[in-house]
Formats: sequence, C-alpha cells, structure tokens
Amino acid sequence: MDTKEPLKLSILVPTIGRKKEVGELLQSIVDCFFDFSYEIIIIDQNGSNLLDEIISVFQHQLPINHHKVEFRGLSKAKNYGAKIASGAFISFPDDDCLIFKDTYSKAFEEINTHNLDLVFGKCIDKEGKDSVLNFNNEAYFLNKDNMIGGFVEATVVCKKEVFDDFQFDENMGAGTFFGAEEGFDWVYRLLTTSKYKIYYTPKIKFYHPQVILDKGDLTSLNRVFKYRCGTAYLCVKHGFNFTYYKRLILTKIATFLFLLKNKNVAEYYRVEAMALQIGKIFAKKLNHVQK
Repeated sequence: MDTKEPLKLSILVPTIGRKKEVGELLQSIVDCFFDFSYEIIIIDQNGSNLLDEIISVFQHQLPINHHKVEFRGLSKAKNYGAKIASGAFISFPDDDCLIFKDTYSKAFEEINTHNLDLVFGKCIDKEGKDSVLNFNNEAYFLNKDNMIGGFVEATVVCKKEVFDDFQFDENMGAGTFFGAEEGFDWVYRLLTTSKYKIYYTPKIKFYHPQVILDKGDLTSLNRVFKYRCGTAYLCVKHGFNFTYYKRLILTKIATFLFLLKNKNVAEYYRVEAMALQIGKIFAKKLNHVQK
C-alpha cells in the first residue's frame, strides 16, 4: 500500500532569459523551510543549457523537476505546468519573484479560514511599495465588478482542479503578440462562468521588481505596446467596447496634452493608442479565424 503523503503545493516557474533571478527565487524557497510537502516545476523555455548549473546547485536542497520545452509563451507554459503538477494547490511566481517565509503559510491560512478555491496576494518591491500595479489596501472577495487591483496571477494560490476547466488563453501573455491581460481574461472567466470562491488579501506578499515605470523610455514604450495589444485582444474577446474606446480616447487626449509639456510622455501615449488600434485589427482577424 502506498502511504506516501500527497503533495500539497506545486510551485510552477515558467522562465526564459533569466539565470541570476531564477537562482535567487530558488534560494528564497530554500530559506522558507516549508512544513508541508511541495514540488517545484521549472518550465524552461530557453532552448539551451542556461539553467543547468543553477538547477544542479539547488537539486539536492529542493524537490525540483526541470522541464526543458521547445515552445515559447508564458500562458502555454503555465498550462503545461498545471497539467503535470502533482500538488493539490498551484502557485505561479514569476521567475524574477522572491518568496517570503510567510507567503504560503498566510495563503493557506486564508484558504482554510474562508474555504477558498483561489486566493491572490500582492507584489511589493524592496522598499515594500506596490509593484506591478497599485493593489487594494483591504481584503475582499472578488467579483467581475471589483476585480481591478485585487489580482496578479503571479500571486495566486489555487486548487489544481480549477485548471480542469479554466486554462490560460495561449494567444495572450508574454511571448505572444498580445503580450498581456491573460490574467484578467482567466479571472474574468472564472468569476462569470464558475462558482469558485476567489479572495484577495494584502497580507500575502511576493517580492517583484518595480515595474510601475516612468513613461517615455524605450523599456516603457516596448512594454506598453505589448500590453495594449493584449488589452485590445481582451476587449474584442469579451466585447468590452466601452472600455476599449474609453482607453483609446483618453490616450489620444493625453498625447495631445503632453505634446508641449513632455514629448517623451506624449510619445508613450501615442504608442499606447497605436497598439490599441493595431491590436484590435489583429484580434478581430484571429477571433474570426477561430470561429
């Protein structure tokens, strides 16, 4: 008879192009001394031996499964990891995140207290400030009307069974043309077509480098173009016409207003507006083909 304890948590880490950060993430997990069973699944999209040395350093300290895959795309990697995960719960920290010693203990405490299917926390930088986005200060149950500011998929701890019916849309996310909003799409579908209990609390924290960037440098232009192509896809997919046109009009107004004040910021909004329009064209074509 097999008396082996079932795994409680699968920590899935899709990664590409990062070595030092992956090592730091793994070290943060070593430092946690978890009192529950878990596994770490590295979904390695590098197409090389970039991570072999790092993995070998931690292989004897952590239960790591290193999967080298031939495909690219964050959403596809998450779906792949969820499919092969053995844990009752799943977590998707970004490959440049760090785990705090109480991150998962607080997550499971909230899950048990509120009988949750999914719980989201927040990302903070080294100064303890919100990173990735501005999070809500109070804990609450998510619904489709209050979900903004209450989720980032890198902070989720959810039941594995959620992925039986709700996977990430592989047309969206990093590594695709529509480079963002796969998390919004996933959570929105969960909230509108399932009965899963979804909760956000700022008590659960993950470290993530600051990405609330200044507007106008090359990094921010590249980021906003990819993100707003994703926004356009999201709006086409779910029929968010008001949201789309409101954002497009605001970006065009902002472009005009900043032309004399700050040309870099004006350029940022110009690129944002352009991405919304280009993204919509391609999203409509893709949506037509899929139908």
